[in-house]
Amino acid sequence: MRHGTRHLAGRVSEKRRRPSGQPRRNALTAPTTTSPALSLPLQGSVGSGGGNALDDVRLVKRRLIALGFSWLSEDTSINQATIRAIRLFQAITQGFQRVEGAGVDGLVEAGGNTHRWLEASNAPRWRLMPAGGAPEDGFRNIEVLDQTGDDHDWGTEWLAHTITAAGTTYRTGYLSAHPSAAPITVNDASKPRGGPTPDHQTHQTGMCCDLRVPRTDGTAPGNTTLHDPTYDRDAMRAMLSAFRAEPLVRRILFNDPVLVREGFCTALAGHDDHAHAEITAPARVVAGGDS
Repeated sequence: MRHGTRHLAGRVSEKRRRPSGQPRRNALTAPTTTSPALSLPLQGSVGSGGGNALDDVRLVKRRLIALGFSWLSEDTSINQATIRAIRLFQAITQGFQRVEGAGVDGLVEAGGNTHRWLEASNAPRWRLMPAGGAPEDGFRNIEVLDQTGDDHDWGTEWLAHTITAAGTTYRTGYLSAHPSAAPITVNDASKPRGGPTPDHQTHQTGMCCDLRVPRTDGTAPGNTTLHDPTYDRDAMRAMLSAFRAEPLVRRILFNDPVLVREGFCTALAGHDDHAHAEITAPARVVAGGDS
């Protein structure tokens, strides 16, 4: 969904504070969906400027397709779609919010970091974000359920897990005692193949999503801001607390000065009418459970 101004979330440093009463959790040991570690016996490099031996290319592309990058063709061609998919995968594993930065070069080096992540049992999977909407979910993803003209519906399995787990925490910790409050209302994640979007400066890697501002009438329509007299700060506090309890959450941007002082979020221009939650990558898990 397009906000009134272009989303300005970028590389803003944050000294992360833990709100009072919120448990510490290790941001590198998140519970994530895993699959058996896969051996990719590459003989050389694959991708931009790589050796691109046919068997190596086939192994890398099959693995990416299995991980949800399903727009790739299962053949031995190295084209721009393949290189973009490798770069997206690299940015995700680095915990970046844009498809750029150190190590995002479109090249899988045999034995290198990207190769090891492709073999990892918790390699990032690309998927449609969860819809929610049921009372037991604690969240409603309007991007998936309602906005048929928008396509910021996609992201990583890591983000999907974060959203669903935060929804459960919010339901059990707040909605159960305040049943008329709004559910967590999820908005934009990333586009179907990741990459740049005209609506945001970030949202390129499936590692962030936006949350609408709740009202005291139990709704969260677009364009509600923290200055609206019906803004429900208590519900928003509980929503941000639920996200902050998730181990991969790196920062939350929202301009409510009260919640900023309480350590739930950081202020940044353009975040009066929604919160922006970002995650980072977990530690890589390889065969035998070692990182």
